[in-house]
Amino acid sequence: MDTDAQLYELFRDHPEWIADSMNDPFPEPAIFRSVTIKKIERRLDGLLIPKNSAKPLRVIEFQFFPSKDIYLRATEERIAVHRLYPGREVEAIVFFGQRKLDERPEPWTHVVNAYYLDEQMTILAQRQPDHPLPKLLAPVFEKDNAVLEAEVGKVYQSLGRLPRASAAERENLQRIYFSFLLSRFKTKTSQEIIAMFNTIDATKTRAGREFIAMGREEGKAEGKTEGKAETLLNILQKRLGKISKDAVSQIEHLDYIQLEKLEDRVLDFASAQELGKWLKALK
Repeated sequence: MDTDAQLYELFRDHPEWIADSMNDPFPEPAIFRSVTIKKIERRLDGLLIPKNSAKPLRVIEFQFFPSKDIYLRATEERIAVHRLYPGREVEAIVFFGQRKLDERPEPWTHVVNAYYLDEQMTILAQRQPDHPLPKLLAPVFEKDNAVLEAEVGKVYQSLGRLPRASAAERENLQRIYFSFLLSRFKTKTSQEIIAMFNTIDATKTRAGREFIAMGREEGKAEGKTEGKAETLLNILQKRLGKISKDAVSQIEHLDYIQLEKLEDRVLDFASAQELGKWLKALK
């Protein structure tokens, strides 16, 4: 399931939820932004910038598919951010979707902190039963479809009544929740997902109406993206021979714009190693 864009949006609007996801709250006000480090030609998933300059900056990466170099990337990003902010303490944090994705390579585990979002959400839900984040991420981590479907209406209503949130913030959280549901239930139509809400008429909300339109467009785009990724993989495998599982996984998770960039270069790679370096730079 593709989650990076939604997670970035959640934490951009609610940077304090980064602390809650670590279950080790740091109380200082902060902003969460995606930044591009020109030195290494890479866009970070996010940089948490405390308003108190005495507090550490935190480089954040989200990892939901296998990657052998995520620790090295996070370390490089930590060094690059340190150069951008001389004198500031910088930490690097990787939020893995699941523990099994973490290969814990040495010595990088000593300079990068790892957290497992599925486990952290369980702990957070136990510690703060009314916290919206575990409910929002249930479509990502809940293994039982029946359990998830039974809670859809309740979660949607709770997001619409979230205290200390503006109407715009509540609508945006509902929209993000819809997008997670759409990614989870890829074989269902938007109308079938709407039916999960039981007696709640989600179409009466702005988020619900936008979701139906979004579902139609994403369905079209997803079909195009999957088809393009499959075609490019076939071409690359014929030209370069065996491609690593890591490279295949990365290509399968590229968005449509990234796939178009790959399509422009597909005949330029002389080896699988060159392809791997290009994919690493693309990240």
